[in-house]
Amino acid sequence: MSKRIGTLVLALAMVFGFGTMAGAAPDDTIVIGSGAEAVGLDPRLETDVPSFERINVIMEPLVTFDVDMQLVERLATDWEFSDDGMTLTFWLREGVVFHDGEPFTAEDVKYTFEWVLDEENAAPNRALYADIGEIEIENDYLIHFHLDNPNSFLLNNMARMPVVPAHHGDREDFRENPVGTGPYAFVDWTRDDVMNLEAFNEYWGGEPIHPYVQFRAIPEGSTRLLAFEAGEIDMYQGGVVPQELPRLEDDPNIAVERTPGTGYNYLGFNTQSGPLAEKEVRQALSRVINREGIVERVLNGIGEPGLNPIPPDLPWFTDEVHDLSYDIDAAREMLEDAGVFGEDITLRLYTNENPERIRIAEILQFEAARVGIDIEVTIEEWGAYLSRIQDTDDYDIFILGWVGQLDPDRAMYRQFHTDGPNNYTFFSNEELDELLELGRTLDPESEESMETYKKAQQIVVENAPYGFINYSEEVLLYHPNIEGITVHPYGANSWQDVHLINKN
Repeated sequence: MSKRIGTLVLALAMVFGFGTMAGAAPDDTIVIGSGAEAVGLDPRLETDVPSFERINVIMEPLVTFDVDMQLVERLATDWEFSDDGMTLTFWLREGVVFHDGEPFTAEDVKYTFEWVLDEENAAPNRALYADIGEIEIENDYLIHFHLDNPNSFLLNNMARMPVVPAHHGDREDFRENPVGTGPYAFVDWTRDDVMNLEAFNEYWGGEPIHPYVQFRAIPEGSTRLLAFEAGEIDMYQGGVVPQELPRLEDDPNIAVERTPGTGYNYLGFNTQSGPLAEKEVRQALSRVINREGIVERVLNGIGEPGLNPIPPDLPWFTDEVHDLSYDIDAAREMLEDAGVFGEDITLRLYTNENPERIRIAEILQFEAARVGIDIEVTIEEWGAYLSRIQDTDDYDIFILGWVGQLDPDRAMYRQFHTDGPNNYTFFSNEELDELLELGRTLDPESEESMETYKKAQQIVVENAPYGFINYSEEVLLYHPNIEGITVHPYGANSWQDVHLINKN
């Protein structure tokens, strides 16, 4: 490990270690550990899991994903596509009120999605809803979304957009002080420490069992585990220290649940930055990723080696893609063919303070040096890091992950379409754009859909805007006195039913 990385790790451990000794979690409070601080609490603006862990307790979408990853009712009690697929109708739940006592109606639904669609607003996921043409309110509890183009995956995307109250949504401080319909209402927030929520006793789903929920941001994995084992936090999902997992699974005083995740971790390559503009250089860097070694030794068997952007459990997945598996000799040959082997190539890699990502960066640093590429690693706090990747092009390589990739559109359009809202690699391929646009119009179960996304995966892997590291696995830790909790395959939805959790 370089001196720079080692010093940062030690400093982070000291800062967060000394800052988390807060005593046992109170009996009337569910205390949840989180691996990072939320960026904000406005679902129209946030894209990261730590933010939505909290948002999905405070606010609710029309429909959501349960632990079986099936769409279930939330603020809508029923929904239906028209026969031609051009209108999506929702019947809304009656008798729901926001935390300020105002009634929830179709006006709030219309406001939320029209705000996202308005190009004057900074909604990063606008492209996911761009096929919505007109939103028609029939009455307070019946609303129609008329589409300009058919979109087979629109409902899945709407399941990730909680409804914002029309009478609060334009408040300047809404991102830091939200109002929703969820089981717990926002109270206060001390950044990089705690966020406090209180039970909303008028919640349509019934009064929450415990009066308070507290989120504690503890970025360093070992420190978070210490806080958990000391009883300071009741549970957390994700970011479990891999080397500790066997011990934790053998401990009768700790409950561990695991399930295949819904995403992957990856290296992102800025395809407009110096030598990374050459496909062969990106391919070579993908071939120095020792995926099997990372899963075995860094992640201690959590997840499985990555291959492409679609998780292997989905029917659209294909393994018939360009071979970019770990092979140092092949990587050297690629660089020689590109005419850059032996040149003085230095690339800047950014990541956040996640310990596993730091170790992956260290491994990549070593492996890339074997083919003559020098990688400089910089570690940043989560919010600053995410801002760098989302708002600038000031990086060469970065380490990130996606979750909730439950269909091929979600797994590919945002990331790889030329106009994708999360195309942080600035990749552009006309054939791929056409395939991703076509895929939205097809019956998802059709052979044409399968073939379309097979071709799309082949283009992505061959052109290597990403170097895929591993498919994710979700791990939940909680104390045995906790009842009514189950690991969720989609980390952002982990706590959406926290009102049903009981702590004896």
